[in-house]
Amino acid sequence: MENITVGRSGSSRKGSFRLGLGVDGAKDHTVIELGSITIDTHKFLLSGGEREKKLHPLTNSLSPRQMKSLSALCDTILPSVDKFVDTSDESVTKFYQTSASMAGTPQRIGGMISEKLKHPLTGLMKLVLWLLSTWFGTFIFCGMACLSTKFPFIHTYPHLPMDKRQEIMRSWSLSYIPHFRMLFRTIKLLTLLIFFTQIDESEDNVSWKAIGYCGPDPEFKAQLNYHFLHGTSKAEQEDKEDEHAAEVIGPLYKGLVLLNYPRDITADALRRFGFPVSVNRRKHKAVPNLSSPSMVIQCDAVVVGSGSGGGVIAGVLAKAGYKVLVLEKGGYSARNNLSLLEGPTMEQMYLNGGMVASDDMGMFILSGSTVGGGSAINWSACIKTPQHVCKEWCDKHGLELFESKLYREALDAVCEKMKVQSEIEDEGFNNAILRRGCEEMGYPVSNIPRNSPSDHYCGWCCMGCKDGRKKGTSETWLVELVKSGNGAILPGCEAIKVLHKKKEGRDRKIACGVAFEFQHKGSRDICVVESKVTIVACGTLSTPALLKRSGLRNKNIGRHLHLHPVTMAWGYFPNAGSASEVWPEAYKKSYEGGIMTAMSTVVAEFEQSGYGAVIQTPALHPGMFSVVTPWTSGTDIRDRMRKFPRTAHIFALARDQGSGTVESPNRISYQMANADEESLKKGIEKVLRILAAAGAEEIGTHHNKGRTLNVKQVSYNEFEKFVKEESSRPLRDLSTPLCSAHQMGSCRMGCNAKQSVVNQTGETWEVEGLYVADASVFPTALGVNPMVTVQAIAYCTAQSVVEVLRRKRSK
Repeated sequence: MENITVGRSGSSRKGSFRLGLGVDGAKDHTVIELGSITIDTHKFLLSGGEREKKLHPLTNSLSPRQMKSLSALCDTILPSVDKFVDTSDESVTKFYQTSASMAGTPQRIGGMISEKLKHPLTGLMKLVLWLLSTWFGTFIFCGMACLSTKFPFIHTYPHLPMDKRQEIMRSWSLSYIPHFRMLFRTIKLLTLLIFFTQIDESEDNVSWKAIGYCGPDPEFKAQLNYHFLHGTSKAEQEDKEDEHAAEVIGPLYKGLVLLNYPRDITADALRRFGFPVSVNRRKHKAVPNLSSPSMVIQCDAVVVGSGSGGGVIAGVLAKAGYKVLVLEKGGYSARNNLSLLEGPTMEQMYLNGGMVASDDMGMFILSGSTVGGGSAINWSACIKTPQHVCKEWCDKHGLELFESKLYREALDAVCEKMKVQSEIEDEGFNNAILRRGCEEMGYPVSNIPRNSPSDHYCGWCCMGCKDGRKKGTSETWLVELVKSGNGAILPGCEAIKVLHKKKEGRDRKIACGVAFEFQHKGSRDICVVESKVTIVACGTLSTPALLKRSGLRNKNIGRHLHLHPVTMAWGYFPNAGSASEVWPEAYKKSYEGGIMTAMSTVVAEFEQSGYGAVIQTPALHPGMFSVVTPWTSGTDIRDRMRKFPRTAHIFALARDQGSGTVESPNRISYQMANADEESLKKGIEKVLRILAAAGAEEIGTHHNKGRTLNVKQVSYNEFEKFVKEESSRPLRDLSTPLCSAHQMGSCRMGCNAKQSVVNQTGETWEVEGLYVADASVFPTALGVNPMVTVQAIAYCTAQSVVEVLRRKRSK
């Protein structure tokens, strides 16, 4: 690059850039000036520039025949309905009369299938869409229902009348053929999720007013409006930028190095942090590769991933005085850049846009992919490793770490860092119902410790924290990294290989860094980090793939996957009239308030086998609510959605003995054990009783038959029969949605290489200096939220890495 010089903050001459990234604690910020173009990273984040960026529309490559079938399938799930309960509310009328295709949902799904869906069955889905546009394909999938006495006698699916199409859809949902149930589940999931999360230019959705949903947190919207419309003058803002930046953007802005700048600028930014960097000045047409990367960065430790594992170890190492570089596949969502909108958030902060499922579609999986990882979007629960689990891991797996003083200190240290506490000033709708139902039934119920204060009444924490009061790693350990001046975070880059070499006199190979890639101006760029130690913490679903790409051959990599399978039941609590006599908090809404504040261990078996299920509450905004809600017709699903704000959900979460394998986030297989299914059935039986005892008017499960029971109008025997039947239904036949928000064990810790991937210090058996520090190292499933356990293990691993680096430094 020509005519570019480096200056301190305050210079403004043409062709210069200023990089004051806070290494020395000064109030500098990144300013880049190229000719007449000025880019101020600090101000860009402060002004909400990322928030204003629109997601690029996906390119739909489906053929006209495939789109015709897809539109027909979507409109079968959500047709235009003219006959419904009379109402004078125009928003309700519009909601019922707007079909999926009228809202543009099939086009969005077509783009997603074309570009985003990476599931193994995506190709089969495309084939099915084409087949349904033909008479023979329709006959295969629809049977006699597509026959007619009139020419052409066999109709294609798009040309069948609506009542026939809905009849066929119901038959698929209950079919004895698994692939038909998979087809129904896929179409239902995509249609409802996209329809209820898609937004127009005013960030609104055609259904939200009708179903009683306010969209983003009103307090957050007011906060943004004040910031953007009633901000200080330019001069005042410049004086007060640093004073307010941490509050508005978040505390990491001084430690971020964005990779969308020219290489020389990025390199100099890294040098300001103290990282030696060399830039490969190749010809324009040369393509970067592993042997000729764009940049080579040197550091003491490179950490792949910034979640509960990577964030902790990065913070500990940096505070100990070592140069640490954090690579994060996801982007950085500054506080003021959050949307708190379900659809955009899933695209920006969840792995694969939230579209992860097991190979057979039996398990829908949510995993974070952003700076802060899962801790940025989790539900605040902070439960220490249960004592019976520590004992099991010590006694049965030979891991003395988990009954050591070091591990107890680690648990206390991470909880103190996250300011974990158990008090609640005001309980949200779902949790209040869970607590009241348990008390009525005599079931045990307790407060859930959380990494947020007692007055944190926010139901949007699954979409990021608007004010930093939820203490994920981006508000705690990564702040330590930034404050130390010894580390930097590179968002938007993906590790492609751990580098290692053979050294004379050593039995094992030695890790020497990581190669990563990122998109720069529409093309793929590759850089290399050379390090003394390498820590992989990119999550249970991604870590195995990285290790395998790096040449590790341990047969346990990717095996022993545990998912904490979850199934739910619901109860409807009307908010007016006589219902207020039964349920006094008549105007609370299901999506407001702390997501998790109450828990029951009535079927947990903590004191017996150690395996069972805990009972808790979920975060369900309209998209996820619609995905798990049973579908029996276009009218019925809308009727159920109208009850959204007053429908409480409670789930059972099993500590699973069953397991699976993971090749990558796109290739996951999982088999639930019989014992796990029984645990969930016992849990659902208790959940139904809890909901009824709390005063629900209507209760039901998520089974495809969609049965409901009006608790107020049935006898005791009818109630008992319903509970028994609904809680005894099979859960492994794709007839009931199963979800997972916890993934563990795919690179488990153990005492030998035959049964595990890493030892007690977190170091891999195959490569010296290569550590794993995420939930993949769990020897078994945990049974409760894993965040504290992940952080505690990472804290212990960090102590081992500090000792290694200290020895290397003293040589």
